[in-house]
Amino acid sequence: MEPVDEWTVAGLKAELKELGLSNSGNKQELYDRLLEYEEGEDWDEDESGFDASDLARSFAGAMVRNRVAIGAVSAVVIVVVAVAFAGPMLLDLFRQEGASEPEVYIWEFTVEERNVTDVKSYFINDDTTESVVVTVPLTRNLSSIYIGAYWRESDEQPGGIIGCDEVTMEVFTTDVNKTNLYSLSNTDAASSDCDADGTEPWDHIWYQYDLELPNITGFEGTEEEALAIWDTYTGIGTGAWLIDISVDTYTLWGPVCDCEDGEDVRLTVSYIEYDVNMAKAQPSTDG
Repeated sequence: MEPVDEWTVAGLKAELKELGLSNSGNKQELYDRLLEYEEGEDWDEDESGFDASDLARSFAGAMVRNRVAIGAVSAVVIVVVAVAFAGPMLLDLFRQEGASEPEVYIWEFTVEERNVTDVKSYFINDDTTESVVVTVPLTRNLSSIYIGAYWRESDEQPGGIIGCDEVTMEVFTTDVNKTNLYSLSNTDAASSDCDADGTEPWDHIWYQYDLELPNITGFEGTEEEALAIWDTYTGIGTGAWLIDISVDTYTLWGPVCDCEDGEDVRLTVSYIEYDVNMAKAQPSTDG
């Protein structure tokens, strides 16, 4: 807006009348009224939100135009600017003081277990391999897995010629979760059915995977710390267990004969699922 010296009284009154404002008073009063209106329009058009510096300039203009008490206006500006800039720091301080430390308890753990056994028979032709996939969903945990195969001699000695099958069973755990935590005991991966006499134990080749769960009673700590203990033992044994069973023919004595065409192999897969339950036993004695 132009300085007051460039305005005439008539011009100021005409401008104020056009804006619907009072046009009474001397030249300075008319000019101040028009100046206030112009600054008010600028304030309304600013869409960038609250600005402490704009507010300070507005108070400064009011002090010059209206000759109010400088000390009072200055105090208001200082308070507003302080709140605008220091407010977030004060809120953060209050939040930090109000935040409470996680509570410490004595925790007890219990383990629930379920046995699952699946037995299937496969006829495997000579010199072939049967692939069996046992898939364990991720929501489970396995503390023990037994995989066993059994077969036996059946009419493989015609005319004094002794013919045998060699059965091989291999277990692949590439796609199984956390198998490094298991201890493994097993027989040799291959065996001849001339050695399988059909008596107990029924499984002639077997693999046993066992997990030693931690025995924790009276653990003291926060809930987060207690849960972290069992993170390592979550999802163990889940995934795809791949079992390959192969049959190869050979003779112990005499020429190779066409006296058999494969082997019946019974596959047993048995495992123990477990769930861990955690409960508060009592508050910590240190609290």
